[in-house]
Amino acid sequence: MDYYRLQSLLPHRPPLLMLDRVRLIPAEKRAIGLKNVTINEPYFQGHFPGNPVLPGALILEAMVQTGGAAIRQFMDIPNDVVFLRSLDNIKFRKPVLPGDRLITDVTLERFRHGLVKFHATATVRDQQVCQAKFILGLSANVSEHIPDTEFAPPLVMDNIPIQTAPINNINGIMNIIPHRYPFILVDAIYFERENRIVGLKNVTGNEPFFSGHFPKHPIMPGTLLVEAIAQVGAVFILGKPENKGKLAYFMAVDMARFRRPVRPGDQLLIDVFQTVSRPRVGKAHGRIFVGHHLAAEARISFVLVARPSPVDRPAPA
Repeated sequence: MDYYRLQSLLPHRPPLLMLDRVRLIPAEKRAIGLKNVTINEPYFQGHFPGNPVLPGALILEAMVQTGGAAIRQFMDIPNDVVFLRSLDNIKFRKPVLPGDRLITDVTLERFRHGLVKFHATATVRDQQVCQAKFILGLSANVSEHIPDTEFAPPLVMDNIPIQTAPINNINGIMNIIPHRYPFILVDAIYFERENRIVGLKNVTGNEPFFSGHFPKHPIMPGTLLVEAIAQVGAVFILGKPENKGKLAYFMAVDMARFRRPVRPGDQLLIDVFQTVSRPRVGKAHGRIFVGHHLAAEARISFVLVARPSPVDRPAPA
């Protein structure tokens, strides 16, 4: 299937259509996606300026979209909306750079009660850059209305509404982490102490990813919710004096669960606990709340590396 056919099959659109071609292998319930990576894509402005690396969240997005194409062809489901429900056993092995050709290889393992389970790998030049397991859920329709109680729910931390101003704003955040528009997913920090940090992400329909996911049902991608957890964690770890000038690369994601859709108008309270802290490697558990409701959670691992010069290829993560 070429790019034109994919646009008739998937609801994704630029700048978040992460496939150029897909080959289907029905006998094996398998789909192989192809994505050419070029510096001409907008997210390289923000991840990372001077050291462009394809965000790990978008590698996952390419896998998930390959699975979505497989569902629609193998299971003859043309109209249902496909939602990401979980991510597990994710390992990032090598960075993906402009000039690379990303190949996603996705196998449908099980379909039960409206949930479809996949195993996936991603490679560049026959070298594995990522592996993952994920579950997609099917829905015949998406509600066009929100309850009145969700019109403007308060920011809530530990079941108590937050009344204070943030302790760090976007200027302070950008002095710590290298992410920039259009790939910075934290707006403010409200709490930071010991092994815990709490950040805020305001979600609005003006953000570029809503043009591509899904235009008729604007929902923030689950992969970017995981990225938001990682960025809040990066503010915490890279804000330490001993880590100044370093980069934090995704190493693994596990037990990512998506409980409810995130829509324009939501405020995300991103609560991250660091569970393991070593000189080069760390682990954290993050939860995202909309008001009192848990929207998503994930366990992440990261590795700290010295920031390379622009001409150097980043070390494997």
